[in-house]
Amino acid sequence: MRAAYHESQGGLDVLRVGEVADPEPGRGEVLIGVRATSLDRVDVYWREGSHGMRLRGPQHVGGRDIAGEVVAVGPQVASVAVGDRVVASGDRAHAELAVAPAELVFPLAEGISFEAAGATPTAGRSAHQALVEKAAIRAGEWVLVTAAGSGVGSFGVQIARAAGCRVIATAGTPPKRAQARELGAKVAIDHYAEDIAAAVQTATGGRGVDVVLDHVGAPVLAAAVRSLAPEGRFVACGVTAGHKGELHLGQLFVKGISLMGVGRPDNGRIAATMRALLAMIERGEVTPVVAAVFPLEEIAEAHRLMESSDFFGKIVLVP
Repeated sequence: MRAAYHESQGGLDVLRVGEVADPEPGRGEVLIGVRATSLDRVDVYWREGSHGMRLRGPQHVGGRDIAGEVVAVGPQVASVAVGDRVVASGDRAHAELAVAPAELVFPLAEGISFEAAGATPTAGRSAHQALVEKAAIRAGEWVLVTAAGSGVGSFGVQIARAAGCRVIATAGTPPKRAQARELGAKVAIDHYAEDIAAAVQTATGGRGVDVVLDHVGAPVLAAAVRSLAPEGRFVACGVTAGHKGELHLGQLFVKGISLMGVGRPDNGRIAATMRALLAMIERGEVTPVVAAVFPLEEIAEAHRLMESSDFFGKIVLVP
């Protein structure tokens, strides 16, 4: 099969597209013909060799999100059949074929495109898990979503809005802030030029937000904590811009703030999150935002766009 891969780490020049061995489904696994997948920030880290990523094999094929049709099933799989349209979480998805555990393979409704589905699993479930399962958002609450132009951010704005929350989003350009408002944010803050905490206080009448959803990390940590109202909840689901930041512990105990991370859930929890998220998408409450679609042969251009951050939503690849 054809796949996008790299055998070493470095710049865009290490990326290749060519033939690699076809995967085979083992016990409890499903082989899927990939119709769409997506690029995550972690794929750039794997290619760069940054954030502690070190290659474990001769050909690293990126990607975790899979949308396509079942080609074959391994032993002890009865939940799907050959030909079924599915969306799944697996690995080595930047290819024509990919394998996923059967418990993480879900039926794909006819009304949802492969491109939209391919943009969903990693970013969508991260946002859903953080807001619904960890923070337990409630209607009427104020929710701050940092970096709303990201995959996680674009899902987070919509999930919070669908729950009846009032959303404040941060984004670095006027077009991104406009898109965040189109998705349902009541207020959009320039996280480069504005004081986030001060802008939040203004928007909420001096009260602060009940919940912060963040995957940026260190650069916004202090402002995000200052933005929280008493008994507020901060949920981290990534550290794309830095993992070490200072925290004012006095604010933590005086305001009764809770700090949480999404953790690394087992497949059972991931499956429950995905089923809930897909139900929201089927009802039209959440729409995956596809920023751009690249053929697999243009994997380097997809990485280039990811590095630029000049996009809103998810970057999708089609084999």
